[in-house]
Amino acid sequence: MLRWLLVLLILLSGVGLAVLANRLPTPVPEGAPATQFSAARAMKDVRMIARRTHPAGSAEIEETRRYLMERMTGLGLAPQIHTQTAIVTRRYFNDVAIGGLMRNIVGELKGSDPALPAVLLMAHYDTVPLSPGAGDDTSGVAVALEVARALKAAGPLRRSVLFLFTDGEEAGLLGSSAFFESDPLRSRIGPVINLEARGDRGKTMMFQTSANNRALVEVYRRSVGSPAADSLMVTIYKRMPNDTDLTAALEQGHAGMNFAFVGHQMAYHTQLSTPDNLDPGSLQHMGNQVLPVAHAFAQAGKLDQASEDAVFADLFGQYLVAYPSWLGWVLAIVAVGVVFASAGAGMARGAVTWRDAVAGAGGLLTLLLGIATMLMLAPRLVALLLSDVASPYALIGQFDWLLAATILLGIGSGALLIHAAANGRRRAAAVLLGAAGVLAALLGSFSLVPLVLGVAAGLLALASLGRRVALTAWFTGAVALVALSALVLQIMLPNGAHALVWPLLLLAPVLALLLFAPKVAARPAGLVAMAIPAALLAGLMARSGYDFFLMIGATLPAVIAPLILLALLALVPLIWSSRNLPRLGLLCVAVGLAICIAAGIKGRTPTADSPEMVEAFYLADTDKGRASWVSGKLDSTGWVKAALAQDGGTARLQSLAPLFKGDHWVARAKRAALVRPGLALAVAGDGKERRISLSATNANGGRYMRIFLKPSVDLTGLTLMDRPLPDTLKAGDWSQLTFHASGTEAVRLTMPTAGPSGQLEVEMIEVRDSWPEGRTAAPLPPHVIPYRRAGNSVIVARAAVKW
Repeated sequence: MLRWLLVLLILLSGVGLAVLANRLPTPVPEGAPATQFSAARAMKDVRMIARRTHPAGSAEIEETRRYLMERMTGLGLAPQIHTQTAIVTRRYFNDVAIGGLMRNIVGELKGSDPALPAVLLMAHYDTVPLSPGAGDDTSGVAVALEVARALKAAGPLRRSVLFLFTDGEEAGLLGSSAFFESDPLRSRIGPVINLEARGDRGKTMMFQTSANNRALVEVYRRSVGSPAADSLMVTIYKRMPNDTDLTAALEQGHAGMNFAFVGHQMAYHTQLSTPDNLDPGSLQHMGNQVLPVAHAFAQAGKLDQASEDAVFADLFGQYLVAYPSWLGWVLAIVAVGVVFASAGAGMARGAVTWRDAVAGAGGLLTLLLGIATMLMLAPRLVALLLSDVASPYALIGQFDWLLAATILLGIGSGALLIHAAANGRRRAAAVLLGAAGVLAALLGSFSLVPLVLGVAAGLLALASLGRRVALTAWFTGAVALVALSALVLQIMLPNGAHALVWPLLLLAPVLALLLFAPKVAARPAGLVAMAIPAALLAGLMARSGYDFFLMIGATLPAVIAPLILLALLALVPLIWSSRNLPRLGLLCVAVGLAICIAAGIKGRTPTADSPEMVEAFYLADTDKGRASWVSGKLDSTGWVKAALAQDGGTARLQSLAPLFKGDHWVARAKRAALVRPGLALAVAGDGKERRISLSATNANGGRYMRIFLKPSVDLTGLTLMDRPLPDTLKAGDWSQLTFHASGTEAVRLTMPTAGPSGQLEVEMIEVRDSWPEGRTAAPLPPHVIPYRRAGNSVIVARAAVKW
């Protein structure tokens, strides 16, 4: 009874510490002292800016610019609009290049020593189409404005603080790239603080830094009273193809840090991102971190230049533990050394045999792969039930259900496998794991990953769970494998290895107690002694697990399998010999799967929190003299089908390549009064000097254009708006480039010809944010919102040239 009471307390401790780590501050009211950050004051700006969508190049963004200029002037920031042509090429872009005519807004809160590098506070003021962007990134703009007001109220600053509101972030980091590449102010920049959001609630995390971040992290540690940061997340983020405006600063060698909240991702880039849905507590948490950090930077006479990265993580949002990388090595060596020394001593005393220790290590690996297999089953089951729902966010909309199912499936499958390890039930475990892998692989479209995981876990179960093993021996091998993994992680990711080193430091005394005082470990005092580090470990895993699940877990729950595994490992000394373990495991798995089915069924009915998303756009092919209504997917309400059939056409699936990827539903439409975009191709010169010139111009008030090119031979040496492009146009393939906010200005592309003869085919689309004159959509049904190209008119022009 005591063992299960301790298990319950450990689990409750884990949940409680995770809740503590994610607790938001109470929003500070508007009448608070002037030097305080007030979410209520910041929300006034959110309500003004996020009244409607305002993407780069739209008429609405002009209103946003005027508002920001007035607000910044009122704050004494003397704002200026810097207009620049931006051209961006990045290796993971689909486009050869993305360009645009960007209008950044820059203001300055002057410091007493203008010779010192200025602090830069940055957020983007454009949104994606069809989203008011209260979270992404009006929240960042509003926080920056409130920080400016509070800094001004705090009195003279040593350094100037620049406020940069960038244009075209959503289009491809265009405004920030232009600023950090060519703006005259860039030479004055010191540390950069970027503000972002990927949702509309949750704690604000400091999730990215520049390299050699120890000095930055130390400022953050000293300044912030409610930290939320982890160097593991920073380390992983560096290796992911996700960018914000800070990327452009880092590429030019600036030091900086990135802040964002990521809760309720249904609001990310959708119409749900309204001021009413934005949590003021998230703004307050962002301001509570950004204001003191910005103030500390602004008052610093000297900003230390660290030559190394720091290891850091917050303890449940209350304190930031931070130390240099060399200390991380010391802790790793100590933790790994203690575990291996204890294991060696146990073997020398005969308490553990090497075969049993190997079985324990194999058993832990079986648990990891088995839990991961079960966690892959969850989203694939839900996704199958939601496969015909017209929403790319359908799975994310079931976040809370998937979180509960993931926890239950992880704990349940882990409990069953621990029982199998304790009792030598390898065949039952292997069958369970293999069946789970096959089932997960076959749900919906076939996936090889869960099949491989399930089969590998089943084979490991056959190899490592074949006979009864004593708790001490199994636990020794399992902890030794954690120690070996920690050492490998320390070598590969030294600033993220604390994710295993800290748990290892908590597991080491439990291992020592089992090895060297087994009688004490079996007594109530010993059980309590082992429960204390288990409770802390459960809290650490719950805190990190929730963060990772929040970011990618709804679509890939297996990402938190190692965290569930470590929490279960801490429970093993308490539950190893329990006869109730199989019942508990089966109950958890059954309830977890039932929740998945319930989530899939629930998600099929649109709600205010999880709406269906529809699109219908008008496609005018001016050269071929025909028009169509188009959508990527039909919806359950029939709205899309009715929209496509409004001119009497019948929707059929067909390819629209190269203009759009994948098959689309297309129906005939009546021609509208849209004119051909300007598209001209010419070849000039002779021999090696012969060049192709392309000129493209919007003619229908388009917000952006996209140009598709297919040469018959490889073409290199491209220039866009007189800027060289590094990519090659491959023979026989369609390549594309996009240009935003050009208005009626011609977009120019040139390239040398290749070979004695050849051909270049070009297709261009001009995209404007409305249907043709006189066309109006039927009202959307309840809980249905537009997305992607909904409401657009897409006008096509074609040209070709030979040489």
